[in-house]
Amino acid sequence: MEVNNVEQKHPSDIFDEALTYLWVRLKLEEKGWKRLKKGDFKKRMKNGLTYIIEFTGRRYNYLDHETGEGSIEVNITFTICMGDDVLFYFRINDPTGWFQLLTVELQLNRKLLDSFIPLIQTNYLDFIDHFEDTPHEALQTICKPVTQPDDYSWIIRVDERMIENYGTQEQMEEYRRQKDLFETPESKVRQWMGMQIFYLSRGGDVNHAWAASRTIEELDTVVGKHVRAKKEYGLWTEMDEAGYQLYLQEQDVEKRTYRAWYLIGNPRNLPKEIVNQELDFRSKLFRESKEQP
Repeated sequence: MEVNNVEQKHPSDIFDEALTYLWVRLKLEEKGWKRLKKGDFKKRMKNGLTYIIEFTGRRYNYLDHETGEGSIEVNITFTICMGDDVLFYFRINDPTGWFQLLTVELQLNRKLLDSFIPLIQTNYLDFIDHFEDTPHEALQTICKPVTQPDDYSWIIRVDERMIENYGTQEQMEEYRRQKDLFETPESKVRQWMGMQIFYLSRGGDVNHAWAASRTIEELDTVVGKHVRAKKEYGLWTEMDEAGYQLYLQEQDVEKRTYRAWYLIGNPRNLPKEIVNQELDFRSKLFRESKEQP
């Protein structure tokens, strides 16, 4: 029996095919990039900076053509480095932290890779072009430790040395001001809670229908009991208060459910009633995952 080319492929073939696809679509060769033997993309600059696109595959990636099953996952990071120091870091987020390169037919998921192209182009390659031309202008929009869109689907981290070396004095002052704000309870909770909403809203083990069908009154009752218990036992913190205020401002019911979970999850040193309340909430929010063996 003749075996077709798809059936003959190994995980390394799919991985290499994905890298080649991105290499060609992003037109990196004509921009002076080099493709390393292990697969990563790199471009060294005369000023000492190095641009790196790094691909990491999971250890248990596999293809089983007899059963028609497989999993080939990859993590991709985009950096600007000075020696071993990472000055700029860009990453596309995923609920699992990894991207599945296979379709159900065990072929390369080109649709997924195509969705990466505009994000990589805008947040990394275009930024590099702008940075090489006028560094201080390129840095103007990222004069802070972390930049993320409202849906948290990607993240840019900038080291202070990036601004110090290539920015203006005003940009350095703005960066340090944003750094101070980033360390406040309100900012930390906004980021952590926002990331949780991103992951839960895309999580396969989350009962989205249940989360979206709650009422604000129902959620307020659950959260209210938790808040009162924490205050009564002297466990209420500035972080709790910041998270609670964000919860109260949320009008989207599904997102409000996720914010409620952020507040009540993993109760410690609280009465059994509050612990049981959290267990009940968790069993319904993650019902699909719980039913799995």
